[in-house]
Amino acid sequence: MGSFSSPLVFRNIHQLRALVAVQQVLTISVLSTPSSNTSIAMMSPPDDFFSSALDGRFGKRLYTKSKIPARKKSSSSKTIKNQNEFNYLLPISTGICVRRNFYQKLIIVLLASMLCGALPVFADDELDTLGFTDAPEETLISTSRILRPTSKVAENVTVITAVDIVRLNAHTLAEVLQAVPGIQLDYLRTPSSFTFFNIQGALSNTTMVLIDGIRQNDFDQNGVWVGLIPVQQIDRVEIIKGAASATWGPALGGVINIITKTPNPERTVSGMVSGSIGSNFTADSRAELSGAKERLGYYLTAGNLRSDGLSPNTATNMNSLYGKLVYTLPGNGTVTLGLSHLAAKPGLDEGDTARWGFVHDNNEYRRNNGFIKFSQPLAAKLNLDLDVYITNRDDHTKLGGSDQDAIVFFNDLTVRESSRGANARLSWGDSERSLITGFEYAKAKATCTDLLSSDPPVYDRSWDSWSLYSNGTYSIDQLTILPGVRLDHTGLAGDNTSYTLGATYQLTETTTLRTYGAKGFTLPTPRSQTNTLQKIQTIQGGIESGAVPYVWLKGTYFYNILRDSESAGDIAITNQTRQGFEIEARTTPLFNVSLTGGYTYLYAKNSDTGERLQSNSQQTVPPHTVKFALNYDKADLGLRGVLTGNYAWLNATDGYPAANAGMVWDLHLNWKVKPKSGLSPELFFSGHNLFNGVQTTDTVLYENAKRWFEGGVRVNF
Repeated sequence: MGSFSSPLVFRNIHQLRALVAVQQVLTISVLSTPSSNTSIAMMSPPDDFFSSALDGRFGKRLYTKSKIPARKKSSSSKTIKNQNEFNYLLPISTGICVRRNFYQKLIIVLLASMLCGALPVFADDELDTLGFTDAPEETLISTSRILRPTSKVAENVTVITAVDIVRLNAHTLAEVLQAVPGIQLDYLRTPSSFTFFNIQGALSNTTMVLIDGIRQNDFDQNGVWVGLIPVQQIDRVEIIKGAASATWGPALGGVINIITKTPNPERTVSGMVSGSIGSNFTADSRAELSGAKERLGYYLTAGNLRSDGLSPNTATNMNSLYGKLVYTLPGNGTVTLGLSHLAAKPGLDEGDTARWGFVHDNNEYRRNNGFIKFSQPLAAKLNLDLDVYITNRDDHTKLGGSDQDAIVFFNDLTVRESSRGANARLSWGDSERSLITGFEYAKAKATCTDLLSSDPPVYDRSWDSWSLYSNGTYSIDQLTILPGVRLDHTGLAGDNTSYTLGATYQLTETTTLRTYGAKGFTLPTPRSQTNTLQKIQTIQGGIESGAVPYVWLKGTYFYNILRDSESAGDIAITNQTRQGFEIEARTTPLFNVSLTGGYTYLYAKNSDTGERLQSNSQQTVPPHTVKFALNYDKADLGLRGVLTGNYAWLNATDGYPAANAGMVWDLHLNWKVKPKSGLSPELFFSGHNLFNGVQTTDTVLYENAKRWFEGGVRVNF
């Protein structure tokens, strides 16, 4: 590649234009930072990573490629030539006291060094490797249970890959979600500690979270602890921001669909070991094994995450185990067996809470899942899939108070849940025309008992549910129509019909228009006295374009009408209207540097009174969220890094102890010592919440972690 030069010398007009484009993006990012809260994170892995995607014995493993258009040599060229075409984004939080001015100056020096003193100078024929000549290929995603290219998906979707997660040095799904535009966590504390999140103001208990197609939301509150979902087994995460009930059922606020890794078909034995240590003995140890022998493939991972707590009452210890076996049948069919086990003790130090006047200690959390998946092609475009699963959850929560300087527990609430079910579906077609029809059945049981009371159980319920669903794709030239319908017998609140009708239009090769309308729902909990479904009607419209040289842009408008919306915390039932827009942008890498940004505006009101909603114990509805990332990649030196920023204006109710002060900045650095050696160790370092920013919906109970650091090493073999 080109030589290094300082000061910067421009050898052609393309370099000058590219730097001007980056400068404009930087200027806009700095000058337009709202007094609010945003989200930023559309990421894509390098080209050589895509080349390892599976399309053979163990089924397809497909990854998302950023749609950052560029100057083309010819209209027929669609191949990505260099991993520098890809952009990444990341999350936030920290501890260790060093002066703010030192870090600000350090970051300025680092940025100046990358942009001036360490920028390679390229000849004209080297611009191909910068990604300025060829448009990237489209991504295939499975948000509608059948693979479609991004240009034929009407919803607002973000996809995050395993490469993005590694770059992020993330521990759990919570840290990954914090980097996504439109998503905001309620508090940023010790990894694996409890937190809520919202998607464009939709509470986490209205969002369906799936791992390998298995529901992760509990029945007790419809909640999901994203901080208790380890990331090492994740291959990619597909996030739908908006109602998706026509495909997935009770998904009023959206879907977070987690697809786990598949066996490595190239080797009999391969794997990874990783270990890190940080402030307050926050340590993460994990290992993976993967490989294949003839028709049988395997994937296995185990990990431990523990901490003495980065903020009050957040000491934690989590053990996880996940395994998968894949057997290839004659005719390219597959049978997959998967098992997962999670045992966690979050909030171990919550006994030291006398100043609160009470004690809240989640002293034990266990979850076990198992599944068998059968997939068999029946004809050239016809496929049969059958999934069978079983789940079990056991959660203990203690409540108590202070009595003469001693902690006395007066409740030990035990929630036990189990479910088993099956999903059968036929899919026909390709990306131009397709139809998928399926049937789901589930049997569930949930019990909540206070072990310190002789009273009857808080609830003890069991129910059967089933559903029929169908959705399809029909393309005519540049126009694609995307209908879907689903009938649910909920078992808890009668029957419900959901539908969606979407469309995309390929305006140009680099510009896509999207729109869709949908009706969705979320189930009541077993605690509910009304057994009433929460319902939503939504409409979205947007545009995704690379018409601006070297910059990818995406804009989405959303309008949601909610009925019988059930809040969290101090539960209240309201009718609401939520509307707003989301803007995302990222640049093509220039001299190994790229930018990513996102801004989300939300206006939420009570439909009955017209009063604007504010963040409080019932909901989090931030009017503004901002996300930012500066990414650096130098593959030949094994260097990569990212500086991320996250800001949220919570607009809290008067007297409610929510706080947002300053942007939360994180820095993640990775260095593979010998880039050309497969066994070379990769050193990584993360500094969280570098300037002690504050973002929390409850400063009394859930202080967010101050500045903290961690470092470690990982080795792939």
